[in-house]
Amino acid sequence: MVAFSLGNIIGSGILILPAVTASMGGGLTPLIWLLGGVMLLPVVVVYSILAKMYPVVGSKVRFVNATHGRVLASSVGWLYLIGTLLVIPVEAEASLQYLGYIFPSLWNTGPTPFGYLVEISIVVAIYLLVFNGIKSLSFGVNTITYAKLGILAIYAISVGVLSFHVSNFSLPITGPANSFFEAVALTMFAYGGFRSAMVYAGESRTKNEAGRAVLLAFVISMAMYAIIPAVFIASLSPGILSHGWSGLATMKAPLAQSAVIAGVPALGALFILDGIISPSGASLIGAGDVSRYAYSLAKIRALPKVAGKVSEKRGIPILPTILALVASVGMLFFSPTFSESVKYLVAAHVLAYASGPASLFVLSELKSNKLLSVIAFALTALLYTWVGFPATLLGVAVTGFSILAMGLFNRPVKPAIWYLGFSLTMAGISLLSIDVEIPLALITSVLFLYIAKRTAAGQDELEI
Repeated sequence: MVAFSLGNIIGSGILILPAVTASMGGGLTPLIWLLGGVMLLPVVVVYSILAKMYPVVGSKVRFVNATHGRVLASSVGWLYLIGTLLVIPVEAEASLQYLGYIFPSLWNTGPTPFGYLVEISIVVAIYLLVFNGIKSLSFGVNTITYAKLGILAIYAISVGVLSFHVSNFSLPITGPANSFFEAVALTMFAYGGFRSAMVYAGESRTKNEAGRAVLLAFVISMAMYAIIPAVFIASLSPGILSHGWSGLATMKAPLAQSAVIAGVPALGALFILDGIISPSGASLIGAGDVSRYAYSLAKIRALPKVAGKVSEKRGIPILPTILALVASVGMLFFSPTFSESVKYLVAAHVLAYASGPASLFVLSELKSNKLLSVIAFALTALLYTWVGFPATLLGVAVTGFSILAMGLFNRPVKPAIWYLGFSLTMAGISLLSIDVEIPLALITSVLFLYIAKRTAAGQDELEI
């Protein structure tokens, strides 16, 4: 379970985002990654507590059903489902971008026709592993996760020793102030995989340890994400930064290029291989997540029963997995660039995170858990506004459509209305200047958490 969460955390985010966040925050990039981890930590602790309370398949949807009913649970489930479906083409594009560094025929300003063929092959191979069931998936995830950690450890030690320019951290930043906060929000793409141990908890022999697995994986990732961006910034030669930080956003394979600059070309070549391994590992877990989300949505009657019908041979729902494969391949041709896609993906997931603190606030009578819920909920509100407009509209659209569609067939709708109001309000706040945005988001988040508590009304699940 640690490998599932850690393997989903360490994907294309650490391979490409250090350059993107450096183009926005310059020498403050390590602080950006550390702040992102610190802000998400209370949310992770909330989910680790909920994981112990609900060690079942797709628990992130099902505890929302227990506190706020099917209508809200369906909204959260669809946010996770759509966000995860977005992950797979984004990760495939990241792999192609790294491969394009040495094979220009795959990547120009975007995927070439041959590049699309490679992306499709990667996605199909991932879903074939998912079709083989949890044992095959678990073996693949463990192997890939340990390989990723090993490569990153080699990078941190070798490049950190051979090429560490401390002066890089003092170079001036010319971008707007809100770029720093937007960069913090973007790190949520990298950190977001912490939840996977919860998704698969019901299939583990040690399901009651899911909470500890979530926390352990996240702490390890925070350490990695504090070190790798710092080493990346320090490894860059003064010539590369002579024209400012903004040019770093165009780097095709940041860590591979960083290793070459540091005089370790063999490590650069290894990172090209890791450009396939890391994103594919995260996609493998994400593709498996989709099946579990579909199962949990069927359990709460947000999808037809057939979507939750589990194959005795495969141990997964076959129909939603096939549909997810088709959707993932289709999205390869319509998704925007990596940095643009990440914003929408983060918006969907961060809005979904807000449901966890709201559910814990309802479920637990411990004062410490109540306080933790308030802090975690307020931080998700901040992060959501920092993603920025128009990415925040995706969360509003998915939430609004889901509440409308489910509200026609399920009652009551009242326990879900606060969530739509919350998403709309935070999307509006994201249009304001950062000095107004921060206090307003914090104050209004407390109000919405109070409403969430007052209107809470859970429902039973459908046995399938």
